[in-house]
Amino acid sequence: MIKRQLVPLRGRTAIEELFRMGKRFRDQSGRLQVIALPRAESQLLRYVVIVARAICPRAVGRNRIRRLLRESLRTIANDQPELLAPYGAIALRWLAAAPVRECKRLHLRDVLPTVRAALQKPLSPQ
Repeated sequence: MIKRQLVPLRGRTAIEELFRMGKRFRDQSGRLQVIALPRAESQLLRYVVIVARAICPRAVGRNRIRRLLRESLRTIANDQPELLAPYGAIALRWLAAAPVRECKRLHLRDVLPTVRAALQKPLSPQ
């Protein structure tokens, strides 16, 4: 299978369109929400990662979660590209509120299975 290039989704209007038109679903644990648009003709997968201040009050923790979510997407794109095949644009929104100490202790081994589980839900046409 052809490896797709991950590109950050930029621009307020593009992100608003993703939120307005995208299909929303969560993983089983409820820690991650995925907002996705179906794949277009392009080989690019546009993505955005969202972590609210209410989730982790310190910027260090929020940035760590963002880095882990981006790395999870890269890992899945390399190891299991079929999970990303139906998507043209995707937003990963971390929902699990945690104490400040737990934000700093999150690792890729904690986040990657959550992202994989969320992406295994099929994207049906709207």
